[in-house]
Amino acid sequence: KCVAQVLTAHSLPPWQALGSLCSPWAAPRVGPLPPAPAMVRISKPKTFQAYLDDCHRRYSCAHCRAHLANHDDLISKSFQGSQGRAYLFNSVVNVGCGPAEERVLLTGLHAVADIHCENCKTTLGWKYEQAFESSQKYKEGKYIIELNHMIKDNGWD
Repeated sequence: KCVAQVLTAHSLPPWQALGSLCSPWAAPRVGPLPPAPAMVRISKPKTFQAYLDDCHRRYSCAHCRAHLANHDDLISKSFQGSQGRAYLFNSVVNVGCGPAEERVLLTGLHAVADIHCENCKTTLGWKYEQAFESSQKYKEGKYIIELNHMIKDNGWD
């Protein structure tokens, strides 16, 4: 029988009529399911939003090992972050973006947004939202990750 036939064939509330579909030996349920005991906590497993391909060299968060970027997306290794050397990437994964703000950096005025690891919430660097000088326009939409917040992972020999 389909669910619609069971619901219309009986004059029972839906939870009682559907209860008999679960098992031929189960008594129909009277009322909704009881709430879970207060002492039981349902915890989410620690998972990343995106996993990068295992066959590529990649960079991961130094604090929680969440995947951040493929080596193929690396544009430049010659950038300076607020805490030391940094790399410029074309694209990244598992990062969140804060609000954009204007900052005067070594190469002039830019609109940037801080980025953080979505897994451990550590600030990793920033995203270039807008460059105000024509020679810096290539940075727009690109990401800076500081070296002290990432590790080389998978396939580095």
